[in-house]
Amino acid sequence: KQWYQRRVAITAGDKISVFYKFDGDTKNNEDMIRTVNSHKDMIETAIKSPFSGAPPPENIIFSDEVEVKGCKFVLTICGDREAAPTQQWPTGRPTGKFLQVIFDGSSREVLLSPNGQNLTTHRLQNEVKAMFGLFGRTIQLSHNGDVVKLSASDLTHLDGGTVDVTVQ
Repeated sequence: KQWYQRRVAITAGDKISVFYKFDGDTKNNEDMIRTVNSHKDMIETAIKSPFSGAPPPENIIFSDEVEVKGCKFVLTICGDREAAPTQQWPTGRPTGKFLQVIFDGSSREVLLSPNGQNLTTHRLQNEVKAMFGLFGRTIQLSHNGDVVKLSASDLTHLDGGTVDVTVQ
């Protein structure tokens, strides 16, 4: 929870709930679901928030794909406030590969390898939703007129390119 608190600027006093959703029906997922169900009380005590497999409500603050022991799932943090506004690189853009993201006339730059991890389309969607306050809405990303498909592959090939965002 602390990593997410820093990432989305929530404080210990904020009322939040954490939701999870497993992708597919693999053996790893079955094991993880069984583990989550048997240790749910301990997890909620540790994160000091409700932890549920129900679909998240509309008040999404942050959502991210996570992998634990070969099991991929999405963690979503919901709360009673809007996503925190962000100030992009007040001292200048860090060096490295980047792409430009445009939504509704506003333009922002996104690093393609933040913290040494290559950006995937799922993470790019989360970054875009956080930057432009689009959580809870379905968005489409396109590059040179072609839809950017959701995948786990990195986007470093888009270095210096532009991605347009539309709300569906």
